[in-house]
Amino acid sequence: MTTTENGYVLGSKDDELDRLDLQASYYRMATIDAMRWAGIEPGMKVLDIGSGTGAVAFEAARLVGPTGSVLGLDIAEVPVQTANERAVRLGLDNVSFRQADLATWQPTETFDALTGRLITMYLPNPSAVIASLSGALRPGGIVLLQEFAMSAARQVDSAALVQRTLDWLLAAFRAAGAPTDLGYDLGRVFRGAGLGTPTMTVAARWEDGPDAMAYGLLAGIIRTLLPVITAQHIATPAEVDIDTLEDRLRAAGSQGSGVLAPLLVSASARTPV
Repeated sequence: MTTTENGYVLGSKDDELDRLDLQASYYRMATIDAMRWAGIEPGMKVLDIGSGTGAVAFEAARLVGPTGSVLGLDIAEVPVQTANERAVRLGLDNVSFRQADLATWQPTETFDALTGRLITMYLPNPSAVIASLSGALRPGGIVLLQEFAMSAARQVDSAALVQRTLDWLLAAFRAAGAPTDLGYDLGRVFRGAGLGTPTMTVAARWEDGPDAMAYGLLAGIIRTLLPVITAQHIATPAEVDIDTLEDRLRAAGSQGSGVLAPLLVSASARTPV
């Protein structure tokens, strides 16, 4: 796990990239829907920030089609390399990725839309960075940001292990100084960036039974956060028992309990005309 200058508390190793892929699958439809209602359409040029392994950028590339284009930015070298390789395998020649620090990156071209999923929470001054990046948009350009409301995650009926796991998750992010519910506060970020009050929606999957993707998501992020969890005395390695956690979470859902991973809040606005 790495903590970079932009405050990112997760990582870029193989197991973390696998976790990001699972997370992308879980929230895929929520992101596609948000892009559509925000107004992203064929022919647009999109700037995707905090691209990771490219999931959001790939969906944007499919929406804008061959007459549009997508540029993805990420601070970490390994995800950028992975995303460019995946773009080739997917046959998406209208998307590319570059390594860049969002706080200092200077655009050399104009875009129609700016997208960013689960990146605003790691920016040291979110409104200032978004204001700077939105300067790369044409007048009336789209800004679409998506962030978690982690405290909304739950299981019904709640099993003790699931609740403990959610408590570990929240405590670890708070100990690292990262917001857990920035999704609810995206309006403040937009207004601080001079974008006015955005239109906002919330989404996640409600799943039933032990095969729910949410259990894999929870176990994966706890694995990545384990160094924080143990260093901050949130739980001991024996209490977490990370190698069996996912199976135990699934067993807790074996009686048909419904489970909800963190809500994904989407906020969209346009730059002044």
